[in-house]
Amino acid sequence: MQKSKSDKGYLFYNITSRLIVWLGNLFWGGKCFGQSNIPLEGKCILAGNHVSNFDSYLLFLACKRPIHILGKKELFKFPFGWIFRKMHLIKIDRQNHNPLAKEEVLNILSEGKVIGIFPEGTFHKKDVLLPFKPGVISFAQKADAPIIPFAITGDFKFRGHPKIVFGSPIDLRQIKEADQLKYLEKTIRNMISEN
Repeated sequence: MQKSKSDKGYLFYNITSRLIVWLGNLFWGGKCFGQSNIPLEGKCILAGNHVSNFDSYLLFLACKRPIHILGKKELFKFPFGWIFRKMHLIKIDRQNHNPLAKEEVLNILSEGKVIGIFPEGTFHKKDVLLPFKPGVISFAQKADAPIIPFAITGDFKFRGHPKIVFGSPIDLRQIKEADQLKYLEKTIRNMISEN
């Protein structure tokens, strides 16, 4: 699978993500499985558990398309804020409704691009999932986009070989609306326990 074409909008992203992957492989030696579940083109949402500040490395390692990852607003402070903006992160205020961020996510999906989201809303070191925020379901419904679930396991320590596994796309139209969020949680929880 080839990297997406470099253009002015994604040149910095492509260079930086490759550098992150190179350094991550050197230090952690991450592994990824199920990348064939990520479509080569078209809109989709990558959604999974959040165990470390370094989870994005595994997404860059596995997905050869640019990913627009939702990130907390605190990441955008000096001195690294400009890097996150150039990496196309979408700034989220976890205490507010974020109408502009929501509009940005839907615009990106309407352009046939990839969104990366951690529905727990924060990372933690426990082997259990925190309750999912409903935003991921709302985005998928409004954009009519499939959700590609992923599970991250292992340790982000030297040569810890953290692992990311992608599951089959979830079409929410096949699931009763009231059950969609719980279905996604259960899917990812099962993936974590199996890996």
